[in-house]
Amino acid sequence: MKILIKIIFVFIFTLMLTSTDEGYEQIMEIKAKGDYIRSDELGNVFLIDDNQLIKFNSTGQKLHTYTNLYSGDITFLDTHDPFKLLVYYRSFGQVEFLDHTLSLASSTIDLSMLGLSLATLVCASYQGAFWVYDPMNFELVRITAGLEVNERTGNLVQATGLSPEPNYMLERDNYLYLNDPAIGIMMFDKYGTFYKTIPVLGLHTFQVFNNRVIYTEDDAVFIYDIHLNELSSTSLPEGKKKSVSLCLSLDPQMLFVLQDEKLAYYNIK
Repeated sequence: MKILIKIIFVFIFTLMLTSTDEGYEQIMEIKAKGDYIRSDELGNVFLIDDNQLIKFNSTGQKLHTYTNLYSGDITFLDTHDPFKLLVYYRSFGQVEFLDHTLSLASSTIDLSMLGLSLATLVCASYQGAFWVYDPMNFELVRITAGLEVNERTGNLVQATGLSPEPNYMLERDNYLYLNDPAIGIMMFDKYGTFYKTIPVLGLHTFQVFNNRVIYTEDDAVFIYDIHLNELSSTSLPEGKKKSVSLCLSLDPQMLFVLQDEKLAYYNIK
């Protein structure tokens, strides 16, 4: 990976980790099989397995399960608001919002009714809205809770001089993050105005916490500070990892690791 930035190997972020498993304390593991996991700021863990969504709390207790048999597999889950989760089904072009019990909070949204049937990415936005990436027009569109368009970026090729083929999108800390593995992470303000590109390549997923982009690669976790333009890294616990998620809003902070048939919980020292 070619990253033209200063690399700092001393971890100065709030995570107080070391280069060995001594930086983590495994507190439990539970039997679990799925495709990937996500976590929220309350320490809840969400396991996605095809079209099924399972919620566990921070102590490993299974709380709720949700399945939609008519919309295909779950493409993306946005947990930014623990009380209003966004679920996106790309194959059917549908979006759902679930409450904290994984019950439907509103009717299923059909993107074709909004003229966005070919959308490839969706993520939650502030005030119950959501962003959609429209590849036909190379455009980001913000849809309000009332299902009205209130922001458009216009053609991103013209606005940025780049030709993105994005694979992941998040809104956090009043910024929208649009990732292209070959370009980096394109940042926009909450109105859709292009801000800058973060020169981190090859990503498929990431988290954002306090203006820091967090992602894992092989056996390491990396933190990119958006304002300082600095990258720091530290190792992860040993063992095969299918999916990893961090919760940095709790004390102690937590790391969740999905393996083939189990979900491990760690406190971060």
